[in-house]
Amino acid sequence: VSDQFLCYKTLKKCLKAIPEHKTNEDGIIRPGEKRKLTDEQRLFLKTLNAELQKFNRFFISAEEDFVMKETKLEAAYRRVVNRDGTRAPRFTMERCRAACRALADFHGELVLMEHWVSLNYTALVKILKKHDKRSNLSLRSPFLVSVLQQPFYSTEVLTELIAKTEARFRKLNALIASGGDESDEAETVTTDSAHEEETTNGIDTEDFEDFSTAEVSLSLSRTKAAMECWAGLKDSDSIKRPLGDVPVFQVKRPRVV
Repeated sequence: VSDQFLCYKTLKKCLKAIPEHKTNEDGIIRPGEKRKLTDEQRLFLKTLNAELQKFNRFFISAEEDFVMKETKLEAAYRRVVNRDGTRAPRFTMERCRAACRALADFHGELVLMEHWVSLNYTALVKILKKHDKRSNLSLRSPFLVSVLQQPFYSTEVLTELIAKTEARFRKLNALIASGGDESDEAETVTTDSAHEEETTNGIDTEDFEDFSTAEVSLSLSRTKAAMECWAGLKDSDSIKRPLGDVPVFQVKRPRVV
């Protein structure tokens, strides 16, 4: 997966080849000169656009895999939980634990992909900022507005899968904690359909503490590592205000039924 991140060193090498910005003798940059691209600037733009296409190909492929995997996980989930949230006729504790472990693994993959998007976006912001400081061509604002409309930055499906996976994990965890007795967990856990409509900001760590098998601890270690990585990025200026004064436009994608 490492080769699917932004090739920052390659872009930085292209950037260093761009002649540093110089004004005319009168100190004024004429409009015609400002829009004129050098060969080095064209190479930088070509490399940057190639990186965007790489992001889109990887994200679209991964998103398709996630949707197919979620379909398989739903089948396993329905073997232990009915659509109304009650215990299924084929329920066993072994199946419940297996489904819970699979959901924990899947959630870790989803969260890592979400952070992959954020890390690459942050890297784009930084390299564009360096470009605008060196060149007489301002790319940062218009390019980032375009990035917001790219497939790899459209994470609605990913966010929905994360929320759905968390809701199912909570349901299974409650069943395991109660020993499969629905009467014990009915007061604290709502139906599965109600949970899947919720939008959550993250994992409830108390839910994970109740289910302390070695397998799930191993599965969740990846998710925790990703969350710690993201927590360190939250203080970055690029995350807080990546577009500067550029307005953020939300592009609504058609919902696939």
